[in-house]
Amino acid sequence: MSSAGAVIIGRYRTALDTAATLPRDVHDLRGLDEAEVLEINRLHTDLARRVGSAGAVIAGDLAYRSRPELGGDGLARRTGHRTVEILLKTTTGATKEQVITAVRAGTLLTDIADDGTADPVTGEIREATHPWLRCVAAAVAAGKISTSASGSIASGLGSPNSAVTVAQLEVAAAQLVVAAVSGMDADRLFTTARALRDEMDVAGVKLREDEAHANRGITHYPLPSGGGKAIWTMDPENYALFVDAYDRMTSPKRGGVRFIDPSRAAHADRIRDDDRTHQQLAHDGFMHLLMAGADVDDSVMLGSGAPEVRITVTKDALRTGLGLARIDGQSTPVSIETAQRLLCEATITTIGFDSRGNYVGAGLDRTTVTRTDPDTGTATLFEPGTDSRLFTRRQRRILAVKFGGCMDPDCDRPPAWCEAHHILEWSKDGTTVIRNGILLCKYHHLLYHNGGYQIRVDDTGNYWKIPPTSINPDQTPIPMPFKTRNLQDLTAANPDGRVGRPFTAERIETPTR
Repeated sequence: MSSAGAVIIGRYRTALDTAATLPRDVHDLRGLDEAEVLEINRLHTDLARRVGSAGAVIAGDLAYRSRPELGGDGLARRTGHRTVEILLKTTTGATKEQVITAVRAGTLLTDIADDGTADPVTGEIREATHPWLRCVAAAVAAGKISTSASGSIASGLGSPNSAVTVAQLEVAAAQLVVAAVSGMDADRLFTTARALRDEMDVAGVKLREDEAHANRGITHYPLPSGGGKAIWTMDPENYALFVDAYDRMTSPKRGGVRFIDPSRAAHADRIRDDDRTHQQLAHDGFMHLLMAGADVDDSVMLGSGAPEVRITVTKDALRTGLGLARIDGQSTPVSIETAQRLLCEATITTIGFDSRGNYVGAGLDRTTVTRTDPDTGTATLFEPGTDSRLFTRRQRRILAVKFGGCMDPDCDRPPAWCEAHHILEWSKDGTTVIRNGILLCKYHHLLYHNGGYQIRVDDTGNYWKIPPTSINPDQTPIPMPFKTRNLQDLTAANPDGRVGRPFTAERIETPTR
């Protein structure tokens, strides 16, 4: 055994002995207060991340010793395993997904570490194949982000092409590393990375959209107990239609939005009182649609009309054909070509926002008043106060375009699952206007009311969650990022930063495919 090997093995044995002293009985924690348990959880997370980083280094080295060009001389094959992933699955007992994540992270670390070194076989100087992920590899090696986070960043950003440079990807990767270190989870990292890529590579949006549409389909297979199971793969446009129909069939049963249109209250009560589960309701509802087919009366289907899709796109993008559009509740954008096609059968609503994200424009359910913007000198129409407690349907649509879903930082519920919350309480000094509204899902709406959480908006239009003193004695503000990039799209279309050109929000009344 080499001296270096003896040192590393010794460190692992010491770490293993230390890990054996960690509590494994839940009753060991029962006598601790909440602050102590939360601190233990934080330390365990940090420990797991560092152990995962070390595991990635091992996986990367095993992958290097098993690289394809070595053929049968590679470590994996010499030990009876077809690939390094199978070797790791066999020796660690991990899942296929966990092993793939570790190998990808380890391969990235190896790729960056070997940049500029000579290949021992060919003598050629190696060049990193993913240089734009250098900061990601450094963060993984330092134990600052998890291997899952690195995989999400790499997958979401993709590779450079004729439209996206290495330098652009380096900047985006650095931003995502900061977000990961700040606590953004791997799923949201992927969504954010993909959104950044879409904004850099608008042409690629159409390609990915075409690919998703080409991959659509239904597969099914019989079950041994009788009957069968089907798997339905949909592109974003059709999935949005599906989700809208699914929510209408089941949301009252699932404890969805509590503020129900009085005209639909009886329908909601019937769903809530039905003895079927929400999965059974969805099954029976879609089977009914399948059987009814083209003969269904869309004025009464599901009690509220045909499924609908809301698409948001800037007027400039529609006019020039440059840019992208977004489907309400979907993280993946669609191309301008798709927006223009769907526009043929759409009800169009124009919505305007200024440089701070404030709603501007007429056409609300209630009377508007004129106010002059001190920065631009432009007179615009704003909402006055109102004595009504409930936000109107149109106001909720404007909030959906602005916020894109539940604004709690840790929630991903789409607008259809959300309720309009008064930032300043209506019962005190708040008003039912767009500038005093924000979207929260039912869970977080109740939590904010009952838990003492507050929301603040700064002068630049950013939103902040203020926890109660029982959670955070200092009440440190927590950023509440928008769940849609609509306002960023508007800023990009209007780079002077002044009063924004309006969005055009298309409400699609009928499916087009």
